[in-house]
Formats: sequence, C-alpha cells, structure tokens
Amino acid sequence: MNAHAEMKPADLVEEFIRLRNEKSFVEKGFEAEMQARYTDRMEVIKVKLIDLLNSLGVDSIAGKTGTVYKTITTSVTMADAREFRRHVIGSEQWDLADWRPNKTMVNDMVERGEPLPPGVNRSAFVNINVRKPS
Repeated sequence: MNAHAEMKPADLVEEFIRLRNEKSFVEKGFEAEMQARYTDRMEVIKVKLIDLLNSLGVDSIAGKTGTVYKTITTSVTMADAREFRRHVIGSEQWDLADWRPNKTMVNDMVERGEPLPPGVNRSAFVNINVRKPS
C-alpha cells in the first residue's frame, strides 16, 4: 500500500503547508539570484546604451555583435474617473473612452499638441531592445 494513502488529513495539510513554504523560500532565493546575477547588470547596460544612443542622436546602432534600438512605451491611466467621465460626456468625445482612457486617442491628442483630458495621466517611457545578429 502507498505510504501517502495512509496519511491522515492533518498530516496532508501539514505537509502541504511545509511544501508551500519551502517552495516560496526557494522562489524568493531564485528571484534574488536572478536579480543579482542578471537583471541588475542588464539594467546598467541598458542605461549606458540609451545614453550612447542619445549622445549620438540616433535611434539604433547595428554591428557585428547585434543591434540596439530604442522603443517608446506609453501608459495612459485614470487619474480621476469622475472628472474624466464628466469631460467625455460634456464634450461628447465618446471615442476617448471605454470608461477608461482610450490610449490611442489620448496619444493622438498629445501628438496634435492638445492637452490631456481632465482626469487622465499619461506617461511615456524610453526603452531599448537588443537582438542578436541574424
């Protein structure tokens, strides 16, 4: 007979909790190791590459070891839902919302030099991607 089949429910619960705690401990250790070994250094390199691209006034550099290029990621979030709804309804700009800011519409407004609608936050982040040569 299987040893696990004879375990009492309390024993199974105790083992499950022990395994869950051990798993969590190992995962935290793994995350810390990944951060220390890879992520921190990669972030330092990304900052240096962004600084290099900016100092050269270019969006990308290609070479034998790979290509580095900038990308821009934007985030449009709700700062004040009530104020934003009031603006959309009052101005009848229905395309701005699906009761959250429509990122494309807000980005288009900003590109046209228009102010953000009331109650909306917008952030833009410059990032880079690195790919190996093909």
